[in-house]
Amino acid sequence: MASRKLQIPSGMQDTLPGECARKRQLEQRLRQLFTLEGYQEIETPILEYYDALDDRTYGFRPEHLWKTFDAQARILAVRPDSTIPAARMAAGRLADAPLPLRLCYLQSATKVRSETSSMLCEETQAGVELMGEASPQADAEVIALAIHVLQQSGLKDFQIELGQAQFVTGFLQEAGLTEEQSAVMSALTEQKSTLDMELYLSKLDISADVTARLMQLPRLYGGASVLDEAAALTRHPLCLAAIDNLRQIMAVLKEYGCDECISIDLGMAHEANYYSGTIFRGLVAELGQPLMSGGRYDHLLARFGRELPATGFALNLKLLLIALERQGASFEAPVPDIVLGFDAACQADAIAYAKQQRKRGVSVAIMYGMNAEALRHRIDTNHAQAAVYITKDGLQQYGKAVF
Repeated sequence: MASRKLQIPSGMQDTLPGECARKRQLEQRLRQLFTLEGYQEIETPILEYYDALDDRTYGFRPEHLWKTFDAQARILAVRPDSTIPAARMAAGRLADAPLPLRLCYLQSATKVRSETSSMLCEETQAGVELMGEASPQADAEVIALAIHVLQQSGLKDFQIELGQAQFVTGFLQEAGLTEEQSAVMSALTEQKSTLDMELYLSKLDISADVTARLMQLPRLYGGASVLDEAAALTRHPLCLAAIDNLRQIMAVLKEYGCDECISIDLGMAHEANYYSGTIFRGLVAELGQPLMSGGRYDHLLARFGRELPATGFALNLKLLLIALERQGASFEAPVPDIVLGFDAACQADAIAYAKQQRKRGVSVAIMYGMNAEALRHRIDTNHAQAAVYITKDGLQQYGKAVF
C-alpha cells in the first residue's frame, strides 16, 4: 500500500501548472466559440443510473463502464460520455424548452481502458449537441463548428474524416450477411484490416462476387470522388440515401469554407453505437487516435421517451493538448507578476501593499522570510516578473517596472 502513495490509478492523469493554465485558456476560448454559435452550456452529474447507460443498441457495453452503488444498492455508473446524459436532460428537464436545443458542455467523462482505445480512462470533453434538427444543414453546422474549434485552438494540419453509418449497414445487408457477421465485418472495415477481412470472408458461405464487393468497403476512402465510386458499387436504398446525404453536407461545408480539410471514409464506425447517420472524427498526424468524434444520433432520445433528431461532437481536451505540444506549443507554468518580501517589522505594510496591487489585477506572491537577494534570484530564474522588498525605509524594486 505504501508504494502507491505517490501513484495514481492506471489510466488517470495529473495536470501540471503549465498544462493546466493552457487548458483553462482553451476552455474559455471554446466556451466563447460555443456561445457565439448560440449554444447554451450545461453540466450533468458525474454519476448516472447504470440502466441509462448500459444498452447494446444506444449505449455502452457493460465492460466499458466504471460502476459503483448508491445507499439503496442501486447500480450507478460514471458517465462514459456527455451525449447520453445530455439526451436524458433534453427528454426530461428540458422537455418544454423551445426547439431546436443547442447545448454545449466542458466536463469530464471516464471509460474503462481497452487495448484498442486511448491509454487514458479519464478525459475532459468539450462538445455540442444540436437537438431537434434533422437537416443536412444541421450536420454541416456542427462539423463546421468542430473545424473552427480546432483552428482556433492553434492546431495545424488536422483532417476531418466524414462517414455515414447507414452506408455500411446497407452495404452489408445487400451482401446478405447475418447480424453477427455484419458486426464482425463492420469492426474489420473500421480497422482497415483487409487481410483479416479476406480470411474471415473465406470462411463464409458467400459467392466470390460478393466477397470481392465487400473487400472494396475499406478502400472507399479519400476525396469527394469516393462518393461516385461508392454509388457505382451498390443499389441498396440505405447506401444511396447515405451518399446523397453526404453530398448535401459537403455542399453546405463548401459554403462554410470548410471543405478543404474533409476526407470521406465510408467504412467508418464509432465505439458508441447510437449513431444513425453522418459520423465524423478529427485526426492529426501527431496522434495515433482521433482527438474528436461526433455525428447524428436520431434515435437516442427515444430511449428516454422523446423522439427527437440530434447531432453533435465531443473533443478530447487532453489529446488536443498532447497534439499541440507535439506540434511545438509550449506550456510554461504561469508565474506571479510580483514576489513580495519584507522585514519582520513590516508585515502589515506588506499585506496592505499586496491587497492594493491585487485590486489592480496584479498577481502578488508573498514570500515569508525571504531576503532581497533570494527575491532577485526568483527573477533571474524566470519565476517572477518583478520583486519588491519592503523595509521601514520604503520599497526596494527589482526586475520589470512594478505594475
